[in-house]
Amino acid sequence: MAPQLDRHIVTAVLVTHDGARWLPETLKALLTQSHPVDRLVAADIGSTDAGPAMLTEVVGEGNLITLPARTRYADAVTATLAHPASTIEVPDGASGIEWVWLLHDDSAPAPDALERLLATAEEHPPATILGPKLRDWDDRRVLLEAGIAIDRTGRRETGLDPREFDQGQHDTIREVMAVSTAGMLVRRDVWDELGGLDPAFGLFRDDVDFGWRAYAAGHRVLIAPDAVAFHAEASARGARQVAFPADDRRSALLVLLANLPLSALALSLPFIVLTAFLR
Repeated sequence: MAPQLDRHIVTAVLVTHDGARWLPETLKALLTQSHPVDRLVAADIGSTDAGPAMLTEVVGEGNLITLPARTRYADAVTATLAHPASTIEVPDGASGIEWVWLLHDDSAPAPDALERLLATAEEHPPATILGPKLRDWDDRRVLLEAGIAIDRTGRRETGLDPREFDQGQHDTIREVMAVSTAGMLVRRDVWDELGGLDPAFGLFRDDVDFGWRAYAAGHRVLIAPDAVAFHAEASARGARQVAFPADDRRSALLVLLANLPLSALALSLPFIVLTAFLR
């Protein structure tokens, strides 16, 4: 039986910060999806380039939310989803399943990415959070992520070798701890239940924290590897500046401290202190 994709209502959320270098391709990819989004809401965080003008041409005058430069990504998404455009009525959408699709300004989904994410959601109905396989923006043969986990020190684990080429070796739909916010698809009621992303994490690890909290609440996170997105990882690679410190190590420890059960935390804490001292 063919997936009933028409019953899904997708609100795409695009947050930008000095992203004019990547934004034209990101917008083209978003607007030419084989299964089009139903709503597009966008926010700009203190850009000084041409990015806001590009977005305004797409979302319309007055519909681009402009936020201060020190706004965290999580707060920007929250502000964007509070905009009336994120809940505007869509044709025949009264009984639809609502989804939020998070995108970065330096991430470009493949033309069929959303269609494949929704098809996976149809085939695996317990899943409420799904993510695409991420490949590198510049060398599109290179795998970046196919789901995320963390080790006992908070280190981000992808299970991939450095510059591993995508040859279909990770193309299995499976449960993962988390998926990146560069393409994360979340059922709207689950987003609301979990309170969205936690702004305490700044730029890093908010995706891992969100996936961990989702599992603790009884939800499933899936990687849908036949859905692909290309990611420049501009902030992590220093291709653009951010207005506040992006402390990856702090965020890693915060994930553990916030989510580990007390018994597990007691066992891990000495190891965390030791590795912090060695660092």
